[in-house]
This record gives sequence, structure tokens and C-alpha cells, in this order.
Amino acid sequence: MRAEPSSSNRKLWIWATIMTIAAICVYMVKGILLPFVVGLIVAYLLNPVVARLEERHIPRTLGSAVLILFSFLTIIGFFLFTIPFLQNELIALARQLPSYGERIYRTIQPLLDQSSDLVKIQDLDQLKEKASAYLGDMFRWSLSAIVGILGNTLALANLISLVILTPVVAFYLLRDWPEFTQGMTNLIPKDQADTILTQVGQINKTLGSYLRGQCLVCLCLTAIYSAGLKMTGLDYAWTLGIATGILAFIPYVGFMIGAASGIGLAMAQFHDWTSIGWVALVFLIGLSMESYFLTPKLIGDRIGLHPVWIIFSLLAGGLLFGFLGMFLAMPTAAAIGVVVRFLMSKYFESDFYRVQG
Repeated sequence: MRAEPSSSNRKLWIWATIMTIAAICVYMVKGILLPFVVGLIVAYLLNPVVARLEERHIPRTLGSAVLILFSFLTIIGFFLFTIPFLQNELIALARQLPSYGERIYRTIQPLLDQSSDLVKIQDLDQLKEKASAYLGDMFRWSLSAIVGILGNTLALANLISLVILTPVVAFYLLRDWPEFTQGMTNLIPKDQADTILTQVGQINKTLGSYLRGQCLVCLCLTAIYSAGLKMTGLDYAWTLGIATGILAFIPYVGFMIGAASGIGLAMAQFHDWTSIGWVALVFLIGLSMESYFLTPKLIGDRIGLHPVWIIFSLLAGGLLFGFLGMFLAMPTAAAIGVVVRFLMSKYFESDFYRVQG
């Protein structure tokens, strides 16, 4: 009777050791993992489509090849267009930054004049000089860093290697996905297979719903912000709309960055509050569409990933593994969330929780 706990503990220690060694190995080779992680995510996202093609008697190899080719040609075309466009836009914006500070000051000068009774004129002049200097330096440094990244030869070389390796990895994983998942299933201890597979199914449901839904949300918001800002006549509307839409995968952060940048540009470009208000209205419409229509319809509350948990996961992943961590963050967050909910349910069912006194 005492052999079972001993056997169970031994299995637990064996699996803990395996997971620890695996985590150390992943950390040691993190510098070369990006194409493989991205390829795995692409295969995971495209697998349902290939499965449907298989049901219509299209060979899995052919379906995988066509989908991977179409997907990466689309992505390559997008980057070939956007990187030079964004680089030129950011360079032009950097050149105009010195004049933008003065324009923003002229826009808010009536408000400052009204507050002159409360604040001395000398203080307002000092505030203007310091704000212009700090904001100018901050914007110049940020834009120089972004332009440097976009024009950096090493960064472009890494991007090219990512574009070359990822389709190959994604194709083989997508083609062999049934064998890959079956091989992983065969490694699960038989006595725990039902429980583990149930939780893996929950992780798959959570992660799949979030990733597919969030991609659609980002695409819709990119279209909304780009078209809306262009209609207001705002300079750099396409750049700002694309950036805000892409950053929408971080809850509320993308909106706040986009709204602050958009309203700042509007205050520099326009001299009437009506035009600035139209720009602000575009961001309010985008936020309302995201909160009350797009997210509930395309993602829903059933995934159980709280926005704070998503933000923390992305920041922690970026801190630990850099750009690779951004890709690992959501799968890890989804898995931890499901495991924590499972452990909490077991805790509430346990005698330790129920027995009083």
C-alpha cells in the first residue's frame, strides 16, 4: 500500500528533472530558436485549415505547401512595402520634430494664458523651454532608434534568415502535425493521460481562440484607425494607424500609445480644437469598437486570459528572452492559466480546504 505514493513521488521527481533540463537547454540555445518557434506557431495556426482540406481529399503535403507559400508571400510582400515606407515616414517625422514643439505650444497657448493668473509668466516660459527640450530629445532618440533598427544591416540579415528558415520549419511541422502531436501524446504516462490530455485540450482551446481572434482584431483596428485618421487629414495617418492596430495585441497599451501620438501630432498640425477633436474621436471609436464589438465577437470572455495577465506575460517574456519571449509569452500564459485553474479546482475539492478545525 505504501509503494504507490513512493512510485508517484518518483515519477514526479523524474518529470520535474526532465522539465528543468529542458528549460535550461531552451535558455542556452535561445539565440537560434526564433525561426523554430515562429514556424511552430504558424503550423499551429494553419493546422485547422489543412485538416479541412484533408477532409476534401486534398493531400496534406500539397495543402501544407500551398498554405505556407501563400502565407509567406503575403508576409514578405507586406514587409517589402511597409519597411521602406515606415523608414521614410519616420525620417520625415524626425526632421519636423523641432517645429512640432513650437506648434503644440501655440495650440495650447490660449489655455496657458488663461492660467497665467495662477502661474507666473516666468514659470510658464521656463516650462515651455524645458518641455520643448525634453520632448524634442525624447522623440528624436526614439525615432533615431526605430530608424536605426529598420536600416540596420544585422537586423535586416536576421529578418531575412527568419523569412528563409521559418517557412521550411513551418512546412515540415504542418505536414507532419498528426505524427508530431501523436508522438507527444505517447510520452504521457498512461495513468495520467486522461487528465493531462483534458488540460492540453483546454490550453489548445484557450490559445487558439486568443491568437486567431486577436489577429482579426488587430487587422480590423488597423483598417479603422488608418482610414479614420486619413479622413481627418492627419499627417502620417497610415503609419500611425498601422502601428496602433499592430500594438492592439497588448490590451489598452496600443490604444494609449496611438492616442497620445495621434493627438500630439494633431496639436502640432492643426490650430483649431475641432480638428483635434476629430482625431480624438477616431481613437474613441476604435476603442469602443474594440471593447464592445470586436473583442467580444472575435475573442470572447471564454478564454479566461485577463488583460493584466497578458500584459505581464508579454513584458516578462520580452525581459527574459527578448523578441523570442514575445512569441513564447502567450502560449506560456495560456498554459499557466489553465494549469492554475485546474489546481484551484482540485484545491477546492480537497479535504484540506473543506475540513474545518
